[in-house]
Formats: sequence, C-alpha cells, structure tokens
Amino acid sequence: MSTLSEQNQSSVLDGGVSVELRNGFAQYPYPKIPLSPILSEKAFSRDSATRQVDSILSVPNKRLVTSGRAAIAIALEDAGVVAGDEVLVPAFHCESMISPVHWRQASPIFYRILPDAQVDLADLESKLSAKTKAVLVTHYFGVLQDLVPIRAMCDLHGLVLVEDCAHAFFGRRNGSPAGAVGDYAIASSMKFFPNFDGGVLASASRDLSNISLKPHAKSFQLQSFFNITEKAIGYKRFGLLGRAANLAILGKEVLWKSAKRLMSPNRKQQFAPPSSSEGGFGLESQWIHKVMSSASKKVIEYANFEQIIAARQSHYAIIDARLRKLPGARPFYKALPEGTVPLVYPLYVENLPEVFHHMKMAGVPIWRFGELLDPAITSEVCANSVELSEHVIQFPCHQSLRLSEIEWMLDQIELSFSLYQNK
Repeated sequence: MSTLSEQNQSSVLDGGVSVELRNGFAQYPYPKIPLSPILSEKAFSRDSATRQVDSILSVPNKRLVTSGRAAIAIALEDAGVVAGDEVLVPAFHCESMISPVHWRQASPIFYRILPDAQVDLADLESKLSAKTKAVLVTHYFGVLQDLVPIRAMCDLHGLVLVEDCAHAFFGRRNGSPAGAVGDYAIASSMKFFPNFDGGVLASASRDLSNISLKPHAKSFQLQSFFNITEKAIGYKRFGLLGRAANLAILGKEVLWKSAKRLMSPNRKQQFAPPSSSEGGFGLESQWIHKVMSSASKKVIEYANFEQIIAARQSHYAIIDARLRKLPGARPFYKALPEGTVPLVYPLYVENLPEVFHHMKMAGVPIWRFGELLDPAITSEVCANSVELSEHVIQFPCHQSLRLSEIEWMLDQIELSFSLYQNK
C-alpha cells in the first residue's frame, strides 16, 4: 500500500488511470515478488560460525522486543526522557521514529541532513538547548553514519545518543559494528529476517537487564508462526511441502474466521497484531513492553548471517549495474562504503509520479521511506529532506530474492521508464 493522497475520497486519477483509495491510500496490487525477506530452505544454518559477523547483535547488552519503534520508546524511557524534554530527530524520517518521542510526552526537534543523507553536524549543534535530552541518529538504507563527532558532541553536553539501526542490522564503520557507538541502539529485525514481529534494543555501555518485558499470549505466538509460513508458501518457497502445509493453513483460516464472528469487538481488538507487523507506522502502548515472539526469535537464532550479507551485497550490485543507466534517474549512492550491508537499493528519480504508478500496477515492490514527513518539515526547515521524500524510492535487494525475480523486477522498472520517456 502506498500513499497517493491524504484526502478521504474513493478514487483519484493518477496518470490518467483511476486508482481506488482507502483512507487516503492507493490500493495497488500485491507485489509479485517479495518486498521483504521470506522463509526458505536457505535461510538457516546450524553452524554458529555463520553468525559471527558484525551486527547489532555483536553489542554485549541486548533485548529482543516487538519492533524497532518499541525499542526506541523503551530506550527513551530507560534514558529518563520525560514531558518537557527535547529529542533531536532527523528531518528525514518516518512516523515510527516520531511516535516514541510523543509517547514520552517529549518534543521532537528536527535537524537537517546533507544531500547524501549524512547528518548536518552544524545544524545538529545549532538545535541544542537546555531542554535537549537525547539525539536520534539514523543509518539510512544500510549506510552507517560517521558517529565519531556526534558521540563527542553528546559526551560534551551530557546527551543520550540513540543509534537508529532500523536500516542497518549489519555493518561496520570506523572500526565499530552497527549499534556499538550509541548509548542505546535499536534495530528492526523484520527488515532483515523473515519475521512477523521483531526489534532489537542494544547497548554497549548500559545494563538492560532491569527492563521489564512481558511474554505474548499463545494466540499471538501461533499467529507469528503461521504468518511467517504463509508468506513463504504464498511466494512458492516450499514446493510440495508448501502445498501440503497450505492445506493446514486453509483449515486454520476457516476456523479463525468462524471464531472471530463469535467474538465481541473488544475481544477482536485483543487479537489484532501490532501495526508494525502490518506495515503501519503507529505505536500502540500495549505492544511496547513485549518480547519478540518465539517463532521470530528462532528465525534469527538459526539464520545464516553470512549468506544474508553476501546475498544482499550481490543483489545490490546486480540492480545497480542496470538501474544506474536509466534516463531520468541516478543511483543515490555512487558506490557503497566499505562494510555496508544494504537494506534496499535507493534510486533518485527526477519525475517520480510518472513512473511510480506504472511500476506499482505491474506489481513491482517499492519502498518509500520518508514519503510522509512530519507536517513541520518544509523546504525552509530542511530542503534536502523534502527533496529525498519526493524523489527517492527504494527497491528490495534482500537475501530471499531469486535471480529470476530480480531480472523480472529490473525489466519492469526499465519498461516503466521507457514508456514515459517515449510520451
């Protein structure tokens, strides 16, 4: 689902084609290839050596929680952020980075980013005040920020540094793995593993064992397991075994729908998953202090980290070789810095609306990080954030993609651009 308009209307014309809206969002076809990782036979390894790589899990103190946004909320809570405090947040963001600040009744203060999405240090320092309590720094698209000067600034002024690794579960910069520099670090494991839920709160310097987390109900544990399995079967990752399992899942669906018809509205709400698992941006307080589901934990516990890293880097290179030649577009990064494990392939598109609709209608999976900025973000506040919001889209390069799927995606992208070039 991708935003097209905030107006509450049933349809609009986009490129001459009527697109149905629901609550202001365009209802495009489901992507024909997976937008995020899905379960497959290659996803696991019993060899623990495959997991001895640089990641946020290399940080000594860590807790597995429901989502990245929940991890931010807990970090701010543990750091003592309260009503009246200010938290410095990048102007290029999504709502899930802002809602935890509001949950603590603090004020987000937006600082600028540079054209390459690195922190504008001068502007960051200019935003400091007596009310500043914490600084949130985001590693966009898997490329780590240079945190050395920001760490020094936070130490000088007694500020808490929260390292946002939602896009950067893996990687290293300046000799430190992702998540090792901040007082707290957070990650969204759903972006890098075939999880239904999941986030990481980590710290290299603070004991997190005093943070109280509650287990999930058995119903959610089952929901997590079935969702992970269903997604893999839907994209035909398990062959004959998948078709057999699908029969059991269909039976589960029939029983579940029958049970829901007998539930009261309040009871149905109790079974609703967190919005983070459904692609939403909200932060529900009842999900903040929850542990990651058992199924999602097991996926990470037995994942082949080396395979994940190698596949993402290889897929990024394949996509880059084709898309950097597109007329009317350019790669966001001329080259990935050494040690980067990409979340996605970001592309700067000059006339984005002209090609976006065609790609979405074809079933091309597209990320739109920063598409909906806070209303306070204008060109005067941060022109670079506004420009990135309007021109940069991202395509998946995750480890679960087959080469045939990548080739199909690239063919569709090139076709979309050629159609509008020939208009």
